[in-house]
Amino acid sequence: MRWIPWFALAALGAGFAAWLAAILEPVAGLLPQCAFKHLTGLACPTCGMTRCLEALGRWDWPAAFHWHPAVAACAALVPALALWDLRRAWRGDRYPRLPDAPAARVVLWLILLGVWVLQAARGI
Repeated sequence: MRWIPWFALAALGAGFAAWLAAILEPVAGLLPQCAFKHLTGLACPTCGMTRCLEALGRWDWPAAFHWHPAVAACAALVPALALWDLRRAWRGDRYPRLPDAPAARVVLWLILLGVWVLQAARGI
């Protein structure tokens, strides 16, 4: 179980999802609108993710960063993470323990809050 390259498999799935989003872009207008934005008039923290995935499927990185900077930044890190995971699985190493630092959690929440404020300010 520990030798399965889960991150690399997830990267493959993410690439397929972005490709599929680009293929299905003509029918994206049929998707339901964001309920949070419809009720409050403000963007939700995930507003722009669908359009970000569509842009990633077209390899349009500037548009992807415009629609959702956090998702585009994570997508940019996926190849390095997949290579690290394949190397780890090849060597038979275990996954390292996740950091249990409260500061890391605070930084992550601040990044997500910052993206939400940016999305709301731009009216996405």
